Amino acid sequence: MLTLEDKYAIQELVCLFAHYSDFENYEALRSLFMPDIITHTAGSELKFKGIEAKIEHARESAKHTNGKNRHFYMNIVIEQEGGDVFAHYYVMNVNAGERPLGLQMVVSGRMRDRVVKTPDGWRIAERTFTPDQSFTYTEESPRH
Repeated sequence: MLTLEDKYAIQELVCLFAHYSDFENYEALRSLFMPDIITHTAGSELKFKGIEAKIEHARESAKHTNGKNRHFYMNIVIEQEGGDVFAHYYVMNVNAGERPLGLQMVVSGRMRDRVVKTPDGWRIAERTFTPDQSFTYTEESPRH
């Protein structure tokens, strides 16, 4: 059974991703994931395998947004399903822009993280993003 401390630590894990990724703290970002993390985008062939692919995706997002990529997570629910633990939440990803009123919504959707407890704390082992908007990923697509 999950304790309140576990649920708080998992919520903090999810939120730290946004802070570390958006503000380009890639070494700290690395500490949030299992080394063999897999990230899927539902309805797309977009998949990242391993921590290095995850870090490279964050670097590309920062490059495409001139360091203004921002993730907002809402309505986090942590549930145990069988022997696995999942964090479910809404995500809104925006490019904050360079001037007032320059903010641009990139994508919104739902996230489902399978998390595992390690001797060093909770880590994200698998992530599935289900976007609200349908899109086709190509090598030329922005990677936010």
